Amino acid sequence: MHMDTSATPADLAATWIPPRGTHGPFWRWAPLVTQAAGLEPVSLHEGGTPMLGSRLWHGVWWKDEGRNPTGSHKDRALSLAAADARASGARHLAVVSAGSTGLSCAAYAARAGLSATILFTPGTAPHNLVPLQALGATLVEITTDIDTAIAALSALDGRHGIRVCSTTRAANSVQAEAAQTIAYEIVADLGHAPDQVVVPTGGGGTIAAIHDGFSRLRAMGVIDRNPRLIAVVPDRYDTLHRALKEGVDGDAVFSLPPPAGGATVLNKLAHAHPPDGRWALAALRESGGQVITVSDEAALAAVPRLGTNEGLFVEPSSAVALVALDQLDRSGQLAGTTTVALACGHGFRETAALADRTDRRHQVQPDTLEALLARLDG
Repeated sequence: MHMDTSATPADLAATWIPPRGTHGPFWRWAPLVTQAAGLEPVSLHEGGTPMLGSRLWHGVWWKDEGRNPTGSHKDRALSLAAADARASGARHLAVVSAGSTGLSCAAYAARAGLSATILFTPGTAPHNLVPLQALGATLVEITTDIDTAIAALSALDGRHGIRVCSTTRAANSVQAEAAQTIAYEIVADLGHAPDQVVVPTGGGGTIAAIHDGFSRLRAMGVIDRNPRLIAVVPDRYDTLHRALKEGVDGDAVFSLPPPAGGATVLNKLAHAHPPDGRWALAALRESGGQVITVSDEAALAAVPRLGTNEGLFVEPSSAVALVALDQLDRSGQLAGTTTVALACGHGFRETAALADRTDRRHQVQPDTLEALLARLDG
């Protein structure tokens, strides 16, 4: 996309946004996404997710990525990956994930006319497999840990018509740019850069890409500063928090002692050593950011609070953003700011898991219609 480098920031603010096309909101940003150049889009109308003003805090906005076709921000990456795979002659998409990436991979493979193979680990909840089957994916249970499986599968990329669609930057540079479009949409909707952005963080690729997106807009003269980035991680998978605190840099993050780990409801954020940790740490340091850790209990409590107060039903791995906002508020870091929090995944994808943890004391009790109407009228 050609930019007039002599224009003022005010001029650029009115001209840098590409026109809407026919392939959905994500693909309008193709001129700003290097890896999208020349590709025929594979689209389910991903991107263009709404910014919703918070009812709990003035100046806080929710970027609701749960509105994407399969319910998470991963659809941006898989739309780009499927288009690139099809253009390169690949016939099969493969990924290790029965969560957000696996669901998105299955959907976009089907949309592209390709097959999908989803590898998952023992103990994966059966309800996570149902939509994958409905989308025609081949499911394979593996008996090794997820990081080892990702490394093994990555070795097959480009062989036998296989394209590995891991959303980690280390494994797939094509998809790494996709989440930059979240930054583009935030600036387009606000008309300026926010002061800070709160990002639920697992592998680290998303927060790194968002930082890259803001950096590109700054280089273009659209914004005059990068927002401060705040990563939110599970307290039992706190490697990123320790690395930032201890000054660890680059791939040295992989040499840190493993975190406590173990089963967590925040499974979408659970990485012993974030595969894109080096880029996430660079983004955090360059933006003057921080890492906030959240417990399972706090995240689960945040799900109904977010629903009741904001009208958003999100998965626990996204509800961590609300817990982080609480902490920022208590420390005085929200007052007078414009803060954007990402709600990365819709709660409908975790309904079965949440049902097992619901406090049944708050369920509606049996009653007569007359008594119910009298209580409502009273």
